[in-house]
Amino acid sequence: MRHRVAGNRINMPEARRRAAIRSLIEGLILHESITTTEARAKAVKAEAERIIATALRGHREALAHVREVVGDDSLALQLWDLAGEARFDLDTEVASNEERAAQNKHPLRPEVMQQKQRELADRKARLLKLIKNEDEARAALQAAREGRVIEMRARRNIMKRFNTASGQYVTRKLFDPSFQERFEGREGGYTRIVKLGRRQGDAAPMVAFQLVDYIPIS
Repeated sequence: MRHRVAGNRINMPEARRRAAIRSLIEGLILHESITTTEARAKAVKAEAERIIATALRGHREALAHVREVVGDDSLALQLWDLAGEARFDLDTEVASNEERAAQNKHPLRPEVMQQKQRELADRKARLLKLIKNEDEARAALQAAREGRVIEMRARRNIMKRFNTASGQYVTRKLFDPSFQERFEGREGGYTRIVKLGRRQGDAAPMVAFQLVDYIPIS
């Protein structure tokens, strides 16, 4: 019979323990350094490493999918950004108000319709500037959209571990390009534990639980 007692329980009931772990990981990622007891830091370190690894791996696999089609890192990143602006293709056209009515959508004012048409034409022009051959451009844009789906799966996997509003900020930071660049080429070892001495009162060992590249502001 499974009693669910294995592992470090941080001396709390299960529900409180899960909430404490989430809170510590959120603090670590958002603030990059938190002060806690050594026992708690060691208890959440593996989970924090897994979450960071999931984000990094998800983004890398997504971009790798685009590179398989275009074969160029710079081009892959530009296509990635373009695919993230809106869902479109070279064959896409802005729906007329008659077509929108058939789809039970509200009609657009003429100026709004014209703005949407200009934006779509601009995206198509930028795509063809990157890749002049239309068939190759379609294939590359489709690969970029598929890559974004791969990353979205990783985002959802992480979001399932958090049920708080701050979980959205955690996910956003993990997939931010500047955060991803900081750990490019690193496979594991994303956090560190720095001993600070003992806490007054109960003499519990205290530590700074940090991202490995965290630099304190002096």
